[in-house]
Amino acid sequence: MTTTDSALGDLLVRESLMTPAQLKTALEFQKSLGGDLRNIVVKLGYVKDNVLAGLVAQEENVSASSEITPDVLDFEAIRLIPRAVLEKHQVVPLKGDGTSLVLAMADPNDLRAVEEIQFLVNKPVEPAVATKAAIRKTLNQLNELVKAQELAKSPKSAIPPDRLKALASLSLEKLMRAYVLTQIEKGVLTADELLARAGKL
Repeated sequence: MTTTDSALGDLLVRESLMTPAQLKTALEFQKSLGGDLRNIVVKLGYVKDNVLAGLVAQEENVSASSEITPDVLDFEAIRLIPRAVLEKHQVVPLKGDGTSLVLAMADPNDLRAVEEIQFLVNKPVEPAVATKAAIRKTLNQLNELVKAQELAKSPKSAIPPDRLKALASLSLEKLMRAYVLTQIEKGVLTADELLARAGKL
């Protein structure tokens, strides 16, 4: 079932989330200013964003979320899809089952968005409803989230606890001598370079 503006208005009244008078006002705003009825009823304060998202998801038989956490983001897809495309359609790629991509979007019937993303990731796309606020927040933080994910994936040179304890027991002078000798042995630093540098101190 496709939730058109007309069907959405009727649904909101039927669910007692809006009065017929409020729907009439919202439709008049839409007629004079244009735009999506979902945005209008939220901006007018008639229905909360998360309530509307849940209602649309229920009607469309898809999942809904009022918050998008980093652990559900599909970073591989995020790297494939130009940021401008995500911004244009106001969508966020989420992890699917591996064979498909879940796409967080305010309007699960936005076929243009689904088709364009599907073409870019080369796999089926399953719409999932999220609040506009959650999508906007995630898109605003996307650069930082990608950097954090890359740092988390980078290999860490962990020093075993027993080695840390042994190093801590040595004097700084002894550690420095050992470090310099190791650098010379590895060819990173020559004895002449070390003597020349020491002579300038």
